[in-house]
Amino acid sequence: MIHKKTFSYRAFFLILQVLLSSIFLLWLISGCSDGGASTGTGEITSASQDSGPAGPVLPQYSSFVNDYTGTLSAEWLAKTEELTKNVEQLTSSEIGVAIIDSLGGITIEDYAAQLFEEWGIGKKEKDNGVLLLVSMMDRELRIETGYGLEPAITDLEAKEIIDEVIVPAFKQEDYGTGIFNGVAAIANVIYQEEETGTPQVAYEEIPPPKRPFTETWGFPFIIVFANFAPWLAIGLVILSITSRSYIKEHKCPKCKKIGLKIYRKWLVYPTYEYPGRQEVTITCKYCDFYEKKTVTVAKKIKTSAYGSSGGFSSGSHSSSSSSGGHSSSSFGGGSSGGGGASGSW
Repeated sequence: MIHKKTFSYRAFFLILQVLLSSIFLLWLISGCSDGGASTGTGEITSASQDSGPAGPVLPQYSSFVNDYTGTLSAEWLAKTEELTKNVEQLTSSEIGVAIIDSLGGITIEDYAAQLFEEWGIGKKEKDNGVLLLVSMMDRELRIETGYGLEPAITDLEAKEIIDEVIVPAFKQEDYGTGIFNGVAAIANVIYQEEETGTPQVAYEEIPPPKRPFTETWGFPFIIVFANFAPWLAIGLVILSITSRSYIKEHKCPKCKKIGLKIYRKWLVYPTYEYPGRQEVTITCKYCDFYEKKTVTVAKKIKTSAYGSSGGFSSGSHSSSSSSGGHSSSSFGGGSSGGGGASGSW
């Protein structure tokens, strides 16, 4: 019997050992597979991170002046395009204009540099290009210059053109004038630098800004009227009621004119217990109407806060609370020098 029990225990432990070994082997195989997958995922993530965020989708140019928003009228578009062509023919310098909807989440400096390089503004051997970039939704603009024009159009010069020439027109939503005058200012600097003898391009006039309503004579008038109008209305209502009462009382029943004279004489003064009496004499200054009569006057009403018994009279006191489309112009393959200036309106 002992040998049989020993054999049974050994068989049981052998089977249990086989089962545990099988479970451990399966777990080990499964863990290796998961680790490999996670490692692969990590590599993909790392690769995706190394690739970096995608840059903005840059538009393609069709001419020197490119309006992708429909901001400029056909007249301003043609006039500005003609000016940029004249600059290129006289000096070989190229002025590119781009009016876009949005910067797509990057800074205007980065967008301008990328667009400048993409378009290749300026002649390749001279890098004499300038980009005027305007983002309508962001209300930002920038002048980006190539290496060849940095000595002429310094960062300070570019900033002055933005703040003193372009922005004043933009603030009045006169974008056509602002763009043209900005290009004209850039062209004048280039003409002066190249000593071409070309006359300076005249700026287009900006209409004077509209005065805000708060600076007109009508604003204080509205303030005064708003403060006194309620009291004036109340006064007119009281005057109307009083006038009607006076007319009704002094209108002669005979000649129908407002001319009755009323004289009152006390016969008995009213008290809190008894009414009083008056003798009333009425005459008309326009006719011979005459009337004398005795009228009863109501007795006095107690207005004290306390009744005759000394207790508080709830009916005589109340409480309240209060509380208070264009030419096939093309750029020459220049590159940006990183100089320029930005602004907003």
